[in-house]
Amino acid sequence: MKVKDLMTENPATVNLNNSVKKVNVLMHKNNLQNLIVISDEGTVVGIVTYSDLFRQILPNYKELYEHEEYILNPKSIENRTDDIFNKKVSEIMTREPEITNPDVKAVEAGAKMIADKIKQLPVVKNGKLVGIISQYDITWGLLMNGCKYF
Repeated sequence: MKVKDLMTENPATVNLNNSVKKVNVLMHKNNLQNLIVISDEGTVVGIVTYSDLFRQILPNYKELYEHEEYILNPKSIENRTDDIFNKKVSEIMTREPEITNPDVKAVEAGAKMIADKIKQLPVVKNGKLVGIISQYDITWGLLMNGCKYF
């Protein structure tokens, strides 16, 4: 079984200059965990995940230490969202994400995800985005079809 057998074709994308607010709306409205970021030429330049948004909104340990108001007044964290919503996708995305090819074996793509601690891979053919494959896709495909194809 190959990546092309399990991938989602024509995944949702955003441009580098889209706002984080637009990304959030698209992800929430379409129940997406990620969006592929493409250049004006259509090449994959990044990926933005729900985890990326989460890390932007909530302060990390260092920020909590430096801004005691976050602990004393958690509502102050909400004020961060205005600044975050106005950021560009290019400011928060993962640049040059790992990618795979549609003709790669699904188990190889899955092994790459495990090794790199990632949950999805954009699928690229001849430099253009053709799909996305996730851990869920591979798990479902293997359990539903068995490992007889390897």
